[in-house]
Amino acid sequence: MSTPPSGPALPSRRPAETRQNEPDFCGLFHAAPAPYLVVTSQLIIAAVNDAYLRATMTERDAIIGQHIFEVFPDNPHDPQAHSTANLSASFERVLKHRVPDAMAIQKYDIRLRDSDDFEERYWSPVNTPVFDAEGQLTHILHRVEDVTPFMADRSRLAAAEMHNDEQAIEIRLANSRLREAKVELEQERDLRELFVLTLTHDLRTPLAAAKFASQLLFRKGSDPAEAQRLSARIAASLDRCDRMIGDLLDANQLRSGKKLSIEVEPLELTDLVEDVLAELSTLFGDRFVLRAPVPISGLWSRMQLRRMVENLCINAVKYGTAGRPVSVSVREQNETVALEVHNEGPAIPAEDQARLFEPYHRRAAHQNGSEQGWGLGLTVVNGIAEAHGGKAAVISNTDEGTTFRVTLPLRPPAEA
Repeated sequence: MSTPPSGPALPSRRPAETRQNEPDFCGLFHAAPAPYLVVTSQLIIAAVNDAYLRATMTERDAIIGQHIFEVFPDNPHDPQAHSTANLSASFERVLKHRVPDAMAIQKYDIRLRDSDDFEERYWSPVNTPVFDAEGQLTHILHRVEDVTPFMADRSRLAAAEMHNDEQAIEIRLANSRLREAKVELEQERDLRELFVLTLTHDLRTPLAAAKFASQLLFRKGSDPAEAQRLSARIAASLDRCDRMIGDLLDANQLRSGKKLSIEVEPLELTDLVEDVLAELSTLFGDRFVLRAPVPISGLWSRMQLRRMVENLCINAVKYGTAGRPVSVSVREQNETVALEVHNEGPAIPAEDQARLFEPYHRRAAHQNGSEQGWGLGLTVVNGIAEAHGGKAAVISNTDEGTTFRVTLPLRPPAEA
């Protein structure tokens, strides 16, 4: 092994002084704390320092003059071992390109002294070419660092990496949920803005009608018949406002996850439906067809069932084909009663059907159409059904039109 050339001699020093102060490179090599091994260009071990002997559990006399891969073979008990191939490739790169080669961390197991067993080790090697005075590459300085302590607990590292991966997945999912929540909040904001506009429109109409009728009543109050007619119109307009506000309050209650409170009493459902249809006929004409073969009695809330029937029928008139009949059927089956309201007209898209009973939801086709509404009627219908222990559903297709079906037990559960 050659030593690096010394710098130019200082004029004030004599050659004898320079030799006297020159370091003992052989002593430095053996005393170096890092493990070093020197091999010839034929990969024969030429020198080794004490740190390397300690790290590899070998003795100097036993390895000097030996081929490096005879002294340090692959672990025969590890079918995945390819340490010698990797180190040989690094030596070949040094010999070919004549520059140092830093290797990635290598698993290179070391044979135990006086045994055929191997100890698992991990190393960080650097191989450096050594040249003689003529520039010929004569040796390779093989320096290693034992990094086994950092790699020993592979299961811990793998678990940490898996945990990090899981956390990364959770973060991505959380970000995705946040984006979805942002979209939903923006959609809800838009719906609420639409709701405020529609609220203004819907409440203004009956209030204006009541105001106009009251003005007429003030001028024509001397005519008993006219006074009665105008008073009835005022009452009807105010009743409509009251229903709207009731729907709004109930929808907000349902949106918060609470059930509607009901007070049940013995009722004959067919009579109740007939009364509601008679009242609606004064507004919409003779469009309702009732199919109720037999009287059906049960325990229900009179006020809430009236609202339910009104909302279903008004919805059928609003979104069904103009001028076509609206069929209402009531029938008993297996301790339950089924109320169905059917209208002809375009089918409700499947994506809308899934959300029809949500508050403030209106069909996409009617978002910007002429039909006005809060999107609360069907929410209230479903809430009334659930308060009685029942459920509401919709069936809609192009061939048969749309049917809303409410199924109620004859007697609601005790908690209802």
